[in-house]
Amino acid sequence: MVWVQIALLPVIIVMINVTNGGVMWRWNLINNLLVAGYILGLLALPVSRGLEKPGLLKWWLRIDFWFSFIPAVIALPLLFYCGRHFIVAEDGDYVLYEERGIMMAAPHYWLGKKVGLFIRKLPQGIRQYDYGNRKVNCFKVDTLKGCTYGLEQGASPVAWVLPIDTIRYHRYADDIKALIDSLYQVQPLLSQESYGTFVYPDNFAVINYEGGEISYTDSISYDIDFSESDSLRIIIYDGKFPHLSIPKNAIGDFSPDEVKTFIEKLKGGKR
Repeated sequence: MVWVQIALLPVIIVMINVTNGGVMWRWNLINNLLVAGYILGLLALPVSRGLEKPGLLKWWLRIDFWFSFIPAVIALPLLFYCGRHFIVAEDGDYVLYEERGIMMAAPHYWLGKKVGLFIRKLPQGIRQYDYGNRKVNCFKVDTLKGCTYGLEQGASPVAWVLPIDTIRYHRYADDIKALIDSLYQVQPLLSQESYGTFVYPDNFAVINYEGGEISYTDSISYDIDFSESDSLRIIIYDGKFPHLSIPKNAIGDFSPDEVKTFIEKLKGGKR
């Protein structure tokens, strides 16, 4: 047990250095080996009671026990909760996994791709409100059209359509726009707990839904607050931060297509 624990240290150091390039080990291998090392340090001393041991080994076991016990009080809960990734859905070589932050930091879904013993993290990510639910109803990756899409219809609804290949995403623009509209019709995102991200294939504008607000971002960012009962508050981040107040029915059903059309009218000066 002592020699196994000692051997784990250089193995873990090498594994950590290997993952500095934006990849992580599958099956949470680093975390599991760290946990195994702590457990060996905690168990070696009790297991050795009653066995004959040289004096040096006796002192090593005592020191190792306390050097394992004290950090383990803090490290083990973090390794089991914050330091792990949870695979929530898979489609071929692509996975959707969850990472959680310390304390009440909101969890995220991230897109990754299996590469041998590793998962390569892709830039696409989706924030969620539902802590620990991880019940994704649909997760698909369409490599032909260069997109990933999906939805979760739990207590905190989530929906997304994101590019994984911008050239293909733009080439199949009509199909992508139809997909965005159909997903939104299945899962409207107008509650305080909902979140959604849609990227339009013609200009790659990003539309986010988050807790009663909508943001539209291309060269300029627009925040639309529709939580008021009779009007919409709009902030335009163009260097001057102007505020607008307009009737609530100006953006129809608040679908991504309606939001995009409304913003294009604003840009054209039709306010």
